[in-house]
Amino acid sequence: MVLYTTFKYCTIKDRFLGLYYYIGIASVILYSILTIIINKGYLQIDTAPHGSVTLISDSLNLTTPPPPSHHYCECPKCQCYLIDGKELAWPLDKDSVTIATFFKERYQTLHPGLKMTEDRQGESQYYSQHPERVDIKVEHSVHSRDLLLTGTQRTMTGYLEDQEGRLIREFSDLEHADRLSLDDLLMASGLGSLDETSDSPNGNGKSFRRKGCLLIVTLFYENTLSSWWGTTPLRYRYTVERVPYTPYRVEEVIPMVTPSLLFSSTVPYNTATAHDRYTNVQHRLLRKRYGVHLKFVQGGSLGVFSITCLLQCLATSMSLITLITTVGDIIALYLLPQSGFYREVIYGMQDGDIVDHSVASGSKHSLLEWMSKKEE
Repeated sequence: MVLYTTFKYCTIKDRFLGLYYYIGIASVILYSILTIIINKGYLQIDTAPHGSVTLISDSLNLTTPPPPSHHYCECPKCQCYLIDGKELAWPLDKDSVTIATFFKERYQTLHPGLKMTEDRQGESQYYSQHPERVDIKVEHSVHSRDLLLTGTQRTMTGYLEDQEGRLIREFSDLEHADRLSLDDLLMASGLGSLDETSDSPNGNGKSFRRKGCLLIVTLFYENTLSSWWGTTPLRYRYTVERVPYTPYRVEEVIPMVTPSLLFSSTVPYNTATAHDRYTNVQHRLLRKRYGVHLKFVQGGSLGVFSITCLLQCLATSMSLITLITTVGDIIALYLLPQSGFYREVIYGMQDGDIVDHSVASGSKHSLLEWMSKKEE
């Protein structure tokens, strides 16, 4: 025969068990409040939304007069030039860009057979003026496939914050891309100036302007963290972190017009084939760019109301209450000094009867007297 076993309801007057039970129930209630209300357990959360970032370089922003003098231009072996922002921002990928602050250039001659000679004596070194004024325009979007949430910078409000969460800039222009200047990004990273001494292992006391650095720009999207209840419209914030001990440089190879093709060959340069180019002497300019490399990454915490998540939180709380009751029964029936008496009386008494701890702790005569009265 298939049977179902259940326990009887009874009350044990034991201070230890009472304290355990009520402390346990209070802990479950507190846990439920923290999980459901404080941590918003009624929301389905997506902590890994997808997105895209597009970067567009812009010219130097010289709307406000720059400083009249630059001490980094006083280097006896270096020059200073005002270079357009679109030339400084190279290479420009979909989610990263390098803004050059210092250049080294030398001419190279590549002979057939890949034999190369270069003019090290004629190497030139120079700084770019006001690279902090370079603006980068950022187009970005976010999408949560599970929550069916989508937004772009044209439908959200954004913020640029420093390392301590202080607001630097707000982005509320819904018709244009976000415009970030290198100066603002340096401020957000905690690096006050490019002229501070670099911490790179081979820095040799040189500045970040001379050795370069790496900045990680994080785009964090959220609609759950700005209110204590429910959700808010999608918003985002930029945070910037400098990677310590990391200089940065990139090499650019600029092909030059080959004199042998122009003057020693009967083939016009604009119709030269690959055979003409690679069987004659080639000239090129090797440019080493030192600068600030900006790497953009995306993350977030997006949420929507979910009855499933709410029921899971409630079911967890009820399971904990059941667990507390079960552990209490095990303690009473098997671990306490009076466990034998409790087992004898509980399995042989009627529902609603009360077991007194003072009787259970008394002599054998008291136990027999209590049981005889119970039988009458």
